[in-house]
Amino acid sequence: MKLTIDHTLERKEEKERIRKCGGFVAWNSLGQPHVNGRLAMTRSIGDLDLKNSGVIAQPETKRVQLHHADDGFLVLTTDGINFMVNSQEICDFINQCHDPAEAAHVVTEQAIQYGTEDNSTVVIVPFGAWGKYKNGEINFSFSRSFASSGRWA
Repeated sequence: MKLTIDHTLERKEEKERIRKCGGFVAWNSLGQPHVNGRLAMTRSIGDLDLKNSGVIAQPETKRVQLHHADDGFLVLTTDGINFMVNSQEICDFINQCHDPAEAAHVVTEQAIQYGTEDNSTVVIVPFGAWGKYKNGEINFSFSRSFASSGRWA
């Protein structure tokens, strides 16, 4: 279950906040919008120089009921991961691993193999059903076309 929607300029309310605070939208060579031509995300813990342009650190939160018999894990990623590896791929990689440390390593390595150049951090919190949906066959892809990766799929 995907719990968040990326905080990007593609979201109307995020773009409006940036513009209202004096920031602007500029597109990179791939046609992706960036805050003041620099940052793809509209929310960031760092990037202090963009706070006056509407970039905020406030998270969007959601409450969900955990079912330890059914829920295997929670995964938190930075944009360096989820701009290159989509949510389903992340879950598939994690479900092929023996423990959260291995899973975090595999997800990070996949993003690096796919060409990420941004901060790539993964935190995986195991729940009661860890391993319940484990795929017995290990299939990691260390190559694919740029056009089929994460944000550009």
